[in-house]
Amino acid sequence: MSADGLSDGQLQQLKTRLLDRQKELKALDAEAESWRSTVELDQQSVGRLSRMDALQQQEMAQAEARRRTSDLARIDQALLRMEEDEYGWCAE
Repeated sequence: MSADGLSDGQLQQLKTRLLDRQKELKALDAEAESWRSTVELDQQSVGRLSRMDALQQQEMAQAEARRRTSDLARIDQALLRMEEDEYGWCAE
């Protein structure tokens, strides 16, 4: 039984879930890379409304990327605390 009240099996199950979620977030981030790229301003190939839509999609993709980065950082911290046998203790 660990200090946080979780059994070793429960802790391992939680670690597995965190690693799976980490892998999923990294895959989503790689998949969404093209949506965050710079929007071309060529008015001949893209109309103004289409460009505005592309800019909006780009901003949404960037916001999602920021959320994924934050989630990945929290997962990394949780995994680190597990490795240091500190998981479950208040970090503040």
